[in-house]
Amino acid sequence: MPTIQKLPLGRLQTNCYILCENPEDGVVVIDPGDDILLLQAALAGKKVAAALITHAHFDHILGLPALGNVPIYVHELDAPAMTDAVRNCAEDRLPAVPATHLVHEGDVLHLAGMTFTVMHTPGHTPGGVCYFIDDIMFSGDTLFKECIGRIDLPGGDYREMMDSLSKIALIDKNYKVYAGHEEDTDLFHEFRFNPYLSAFKRSK
Repeated sequence: MPTIQKLPLGRLQTNCYILCENPEDGVVVIDPGDDILLLQAALAGKKVAAALITHAHFDHILGLPALGNVPIYVHELDAPAMTDAVRNCAEDRLPAVPATHLVHEGDVLHLAGMTFTVMHTPGHTPGGVCYFIDDIMFSGDTLFKECIGRIDLPGGDYREMMDSLSKIALIDKNYKVYAGHEEDTDLFHEFRFNPYLSAFKRSK
């Protein structure tokens, strides 16, 4: 089980996660948000093995320069948004660096001595994904505690979000859920109290 450091970054307080199983293997950073100085301080003395991006909105990627020249994993449908300030909602901010590796539904990634599985969960963005490791789910902006991500931003799609939630509702394991914003939760709590997920559970 990896150690997890959670860093809420930037004006949107986007949750960045730094995972480590063995310091000699380095760390994996999930969603390096918009605060390069804080990220650099948190990563001082650590070897960054890779960055995993749940989706390519600016608040999840603008901290990438703090990581140095590392492999960057993102779903192929969100790869164009990595350097497109309209698609990634960066407004007047500079776009982040491009992806180096594309991920797809069901991919298994072996990084820094850890194994991650990819679930494609479009809706918030076309290439939104959740990453799973051990008993942990990193849900990005697909799933929050008792809520879900917005669908009114560029690339958002209500039907795709509902399809993604229906897929999550089929999971029968109580993963600890680390979301892209705000509090942590777990899947069984969401099955009971998240009105979007609980609706799918009732329909089964």
